Amino acid sequence: MRLSLATKVFIAFAGVTIVFSAVVMFGVERTQTLYGQLRAINHRIVPLGLHLSDVQNDLRSFHVVLNERDPAVLRRTLQLTRLLNALPEDLDDDLTEAALLADFSDLDEVSPTQAEAFEAIHKDLLTLRERGASFSDAAMDFTRQVLSERTQNAEAADAIEKLQNELSAEARALDNRLTMLRAELRVATDEALARADDTERSSVYALGAMSVAALLVAATLMMVVAWTLRPLTTLTQAARRIGAGDYRPLPQPTGRAGHDEVALLTAEFNTMALSLAERDARLHSQHAALLKSERLATIGRMTSLITHELRNPLSSINLNVEMLTDALQERGIGAADDDITPLLETVIEEVDRLRDITEEYLVYARLPSPKTQPEFLDDIVQGLVDFHQWEWSQHGVDIELTLPHEAVQVDVDANQIRQALLNLIKNAVEASPTGSTVHVRVQPLNARARVEIIDAGQGIELEARERLFEPFFSTKTRGTGLGLPMTQQIIEEHHGQLQVESTPGKGTRFYFELPLRAT
Repeated sequence: MRLSLATKVFIAFAGVTIVFSAVVMFGVERTQTLYGQLRAINHRIVPLGLHLSDVQNDLRSFHVVLNERDPAVLRRTLQLTRLLNALPEDLDDDLTEAALLADFSDLDEVSPTQAEAFEAIHKDLLTLRERGASFSDAAMDFTRQVLSERTQNAEAADAIEKLQNELSAEARALDNRLTMLRAELRVATDEALARADDTERSSVYALGAMSVAALLVAATLMMVVAWTLRPLTTLTQAARRIGAGDYRPLPQPTGRAGHDEVALLTAEFNTMALSLAERDARLHSQHAALLKSERLATIGRMTSLITHELRNPLSSINLNVEMLTDALQERGIGAADDDITPLLETVIEEVDRLRDITEEYLVYARLPSPKTQPEFLDDIVQGLVDFHQWEWSQHGVDIELTLPHEAVQVDVDANQIRQALLNLIKNAVEASPTGSTVHVRVQPLNARARVEIIDAGQGIELEARERLFEPFFSTKTRGTGLGLPMTQQIIEEHHGQLQVESTPGKGTRFYFELPLRAT
């Protein structure tokens, strides 16, 4: 399932909220537990201890009365204590109330260990309550006998003394037992307070640890959010880079992160960058083509004008030289004259060379659009090589032609392709040393046909290669610098591209590709 960026941020925020809520709830729960323990101590243990202390004080006071041996004094003391309601007549009720206070079974805040200790105290108090009830009954009977009018005989006095001794012994036993219970209660109280301190201390530590863990979780989630939003920074930097003209696309996110809005935005951004790059390339190409077209048009007009202005004077010079030759022959100076004839021949040769140059300029300036028709490229190359084979052999260079097994048919202007091939092969022959071989190859390549011309010359330096197709630039001393520009123009008019590869000292390779004719 694909999660949106907003959903991821919400999940991270909800995760942080849940973690901190858990920490708060844990702190509240531990505080409630500690409060419950302290409340149990305050509402049960402290009142129980005070109650047992009051019961023990009453019992000790009655024990003091029991120690009185003078019957008259004992009688008055019992009367006074009865009026003050100080006799332990309700000892069983007091112990019953104490037993109820010692019953911690209804409190959840008490730990199991404490519950066992208080349960033992509760059982002891229940047992002590039964003894207290018997003691209360005996004490009430003792009080009635002492205060009765029939206690004057010796037999009644002996019975009262005996009962007084028994009550005194039981009072001492009850007092000792109450002392032990209070000691056990004090120990249980100290343990409860110590456990409460431990609970408080562990709560503080646990709360601190959970707070640290919550902060770590929050930091982790924030790092995840920052990592999720990091591509936005990359997109911002890429936008600045594109504004500066660098149209390199961004890497597409992978994994589950590659399906959110950032991934979609990255994909659209890359599409935009590629579109801008293509548009910029088209504009650059169109601008370069426009500049080249304007430059060629300007060169064409200048060349046409110069050629037109030179043709008539060259024709006049040539005619006058011929007339001069005839006039010299009429005066007896003929071809055998070694001083004049070579000069005249040189003038005629230079005039012819200038005429050839002007014709070449004129052809370049007035190169027509190609009139294409189906032609076999291998036949064109074969015919051209066969026709000029003798001429090129005069340079001492062999032409090795490699043709495909099947015919290669293209839509071209045969005359213009011959002119382009002638320029390339002628340059290769002139650049190759005597005794070397120029390789000419024709081969189909996917939907195109490739023609390669490889010479054995000294190669072309990088600076010269960069200017090789500029009009009037030539590496030859007597070149016009129009052969390769004309060849490039012809190839481009046929929807091809002329390329050159050269390594100084290892020869040069020119090649171009033309689209094959669709069958």
